[in-house]
Amino acid sequence: MIEKRPLPAFDSTLKFGRVHSDHLFEVDWSLDLGWEIPHIGPYHKFELSPLNTVFHYAIECFEGMKAFHGVDGKIRLFRPEKNMQRFLSSCKRIGLPVY
Repeated sequence: MIEKRPLPAFDSTLKFGRVHSDHLFEVDWSLDLGWEIPHIGPYHKFELSPLNTVFHYAIECFEGMKAFHGVDGKIRLFRPEKNMQRFLSSCKRIGLPVY
């Protein structure tokens, strides 16, 4: 069970990439099953195989989802459907699977 904590107050001085979440968004992929069910879990270290192509050919893709506090205190994602379109387009362009 994930511990629920109050959201921090909005701070306009925060800069992208300097404050990190204590959770990870993860989705597994395999040739047999394709993309599996995504999940959000606590931050943890993860292992990468030395055979992973990112270490040999720099084939990787990152597309950061943006989230903002609304004036009502709720957190809102900024155009998540456009984020996924950009991510899939980037994956296709560099030859990563998009099943």
